[in-house]
Amino acid sequence: MLTLVAALGAGCAFDRGWSSGPAETASAFEPGRDYFPTPVVFRHSNQLTVTYHGFYKRARLVTNGIGEEFRYVFVQRGAPLPELHPDEIVIHVPLRRFSLGSFRYGGISDALGVTDRLVGFSNHSNATTPAIVGLFKRGVLQPNFNLEGVAHRETEAHFNWYATTTLADTGDAFARMGSLIIPAAEHMEPTPLARAEWLKFFAMFFNEEARANEVFDTIERRYEEVRQAVAGVQVRPRVFLNLPQGDAWNIYGGRNQLARIIADAGGDYVWADDPSEESGTTVHYELALDRGLDADVWLLGADGTFGARLANLSLGNPRFAAFKSVRTGRVFVNHKNYPDGPNPWWDYALIKPDEELADLIEIFHPGRLPPRESTFWRRLDTSLERPAEP
Repeated sequence: MLTLVAALGAGCAFDRGWSSGPAETASAFEPGRDYFPTPVVFRHSNQLTVTYHGFYKRARLVTNGIGEEFRYVFVQRGAPLPELHPDEIVIHVPLRRFSLGSFRYGGISDALGVTDRLVGFSNHSNATTPAIVGLFKRGVLQPNFNLEGVAHRETEAHFNWYATTTLADTGDAFARMGSLIIPAAEHMEPTPLARAEWLKFFAMFFNEEARANEVFDTIERRYEEVRQAVAGVQVRPRVFLNLPQGDAWNIYGGRNQLARIIADAGGDYVWADDPSEESGTTVHYELALDRGLDADVWLLGADGTFGARLANLSLGNPRFAAFKSVRTGRVFVNHKNYPDGPNPWWDYALIKPDEELADLIEIFHPGRLPPRESTFWRRLDTSLERPAEP
């Protein structure tokens, strides 16, 4: 468990008595009332579980691969604290102020109607959610995110991308200012629907379970409808992923949600035999080249788009130029506005897996779906010739 958990301690909730709007007004506690009549159930996530108890709810997160455990008790504002276990973290709900270090939660915030409580966003240049872009334009959110600014805005919870080093680096600072870092580990889920189901977890912080259930049910139905377009396909392209980092290659485990969406789209992921559910596994550079050389399709994830353009990499590295996918022009990046604009994948892919699935089906099996404009993925031009020598 991270240092911040010990610093907060059981029952050490961050209720400072603010009152600056209807969303922050707590009515008198009514014993016996069920404050959460529409609970969420995690049908797909294998990291999250939840139970409801009238005026409080308990959630448990155990991260895949690493096995780090977080236990939360969400208590309705104004209600007494239930009996607590020593390692449980108390959160008074609904939250009144929150910040996002993982901008993948921007679309969720908008879908649940809680962006009016957002007081910090990690990188304004990545925002594509209209409601959040509007907050920046009106000066409600500051473009340069920092701890001091968030502390001044008195955030109650900060949702950050899950990596133990990332959380540990800032956890103590947030704990000292009476806030809490919530690990966003949806990228380690085994399926796209399990990843999308994190909107239910996010909703628990705002008592928006009813809306989350409605949104997720629609996502689930649409995903299955799209998936049927390639159900039973016999010819499946081999799919390679990502770019190298130094002498290693970052891959997604064969049981990760990205591996699953490739399979659902009718592709064969070259690392499908890897047993991990993690999204940051590394393999030796030479081994990756061997698997990528004859792959039919090369997909560059959002992380890869922050590096050099693939065309330049392929020209500068004969090994990349020899890739079948480069020679046939079947290299794609999940950045609709690549390379200079904001990337809608960060904000919306989590709650639009059906649209990402449709993008991939069009890449793997053109013509299986009605004509549509791609939502996230786009083809990269790999036909450029080597610049002439001066």
